[in-house]
Amino acid sequence: MRRLVFLLLFFFLLVGIGQAASITNPLLKVLIRKGILTEEEALEIQKEAAQEAQKQEETTKEAKEPKASPKALQGIKLGTLTYLDYSIGEEKGVDTSAFAITRGYFNFKKEITPWMGFRLTPDVHRDSTGDIKVRLKYVYAWFKPPSLEFLTDIKSEVGQGHFPWLDFQEHVNPYRCQGTMPRERAGTFNSADLGLGVMGYFGGKLPEDYVKELAKHYPIFDHYTGKFGSWHLGLYNGGGYHAAEKNNNKPIEGRLTIRPFGAMDSYLRGFQLSYFFIRGKGNLAQNAPDYKVDLFMLSFQHPWFVVTAEYSTSKGNNSGSWVDPTTGRVLKTRLWSVFGDVTLPILQEKLHVFARYDWFDPDTDNICTNGAGDDEYQLYLAGLAYQIHKKNMLLLDAEWVDYGENIAAGSWSKPYSGPGALGIGTGGEDNFRIQAVLQVAF
Repeated sequence: MRRLVFLLLFFFLLVGIGQAASITNPLLKVLIRKGILTEEEALEIQKEAAQEAQKQEETTKEAKEPKASPKALQGIKLGTLTYLDYSIGEEKGVDTSAFAITRGYFNFKKEITPWMGFRLTPDVHRDSTGDIKVRLKYVYAWFKPPSLEFLTDIKSEVGQGHFPWLDFQEHVNPYRCQGTMPRERAGTFNSADLGLGVMGYFGGKLPEDYVKELAKHYPIFDHYTGKFGSWHLGLYNGGGYHAAEKNNNKPIEGRLTIRPFGAMDSYLRGFQLSYFFIRGKGNLAQNAPDYKVDLFMLSFQHPWFVVTAEYSTSKGNNSGSWVDPTTGRVLKTRLWSVFGDVTLPILQEKLHVFARYDWFDPDTDNICTNGAGDDEYQLYLAGLAYQIHKKNMLLLDAEWVDYGENIAAGSWSKPYSGPGALGIGTGGEDNFRIQAVLQVAF
């Protein structure tokens, strides 16, 4: 019996070896049959061919697989936010017609660790000679410390970072590509500065399904989604990102936004009350004037519409230029603004109609007009916007700026030689333009 078992095992072993060493290639079988190759030579050739085929397969597989990028480049996010503009109209009594690049960001973002990262954003601008140049808009390191009970999603920016107010407002009003927001447009401040800022949410984030519903028609709704609101507090140079620091004063700036119905399962969650303030000195080397801002805004974001109402007062501005040269008194200003946008139920719900009205009094005490008043301007704006894909859009609008008769009276043009974006000091000449803008964002 043992001999029989041994003979069977030996037989199966021989069969297995024979099968493993059998010639499978038809060409090699023919060469063996014609006596050109021995069976041993054919087996060796077949073995070498199989090894070569395996090497080729491995090489092809490696070529198809994506190669890992250098470690320093891993996690880098690149993007742009660019406004391509064409405007035709009348400015300061002169007919205008021009193509322009009104913004050209190139965003470079890198997460170094889960709690630390970096951002670099060059921006193009046109200087006084008409030449297009590049300057740095944002250059900062960010840190994410742990949440502190009710204060969640805390983040700090060290360097040239976001101004506490404008980035928030531009995520409520989606049409920054048309022009600057009311207070920046009047020349009070701009949107970035060197310093230290800390920001965060109250009570965590809004439900994800609610945020997605809002972002369907308003893709900018990817920030400031704190369940009960958000906040931002900072200490900055004060002069803005395109001005050198001329004194040692560091204005304190802050924003507080409350979402009173954040816990409710209704569209009332889109209602917010915001307050923004600045306390400091204007950016002058000597005799720096007071620089003070108080701004209040009500806003309501709905999946189909957005409305805002803004009121603010100021004393001076960030450059320190709003001072009457005769008396040395710092100018006090007042601003009202309302904005509305509605998504139309046509063209796959991608077409919006919007409007805005600004009223700005640059000298509430009528210092520069010798008490005559009538130095305000009013801005009327209406347009259509088509949401091409996510944050990419095409916008067409008409804008009219009605200047008061005394806006350039007496020494009025001197205080407004500062950063006023509308060129105040036109002698009462109204401005009008029709504008088309393509916003490219990714």
